Amino acid sequence: MKEKLYDIPIDHPLNLSRRKAITQHLERNSQDSKVSIQMNWDKNVKEILHIDARPFTFEVIFHPKKVEIFGSAPKWARLLFTNKKREELKQEIKNILSASGFFKN
Repeated sequence: MKEKLYDIPIDHPLNLSRRKAITQHLERNSQDSKVSIQMNWDKNVKEILHIDARPFTFEVIFHPKKVEIFGSAPKWARLLFTNKKREELKQEIKNILSASGFFKN
């Protein structure tokens, strides 16, 4: 079951350089992850990023003024996704967006 996790306001929309920065960041940092992380941009809708971090899967949708993040996982994994972990993930996403140029300085 896909659940909306976050709505994050942004100042700048997705463009080619920001997309490349996100890809590079995820590729670089996925090697340090405890779980295998796979990512790919949607072939039909260039504003959608799919991330597979078993047992979780995420869909990141870039709009001109916000980023929506949806997630799905088995029930047992959702039970382990505490409010603290949810907030930590949101902060990490904001850090990636900031480093990729989505926010005003």
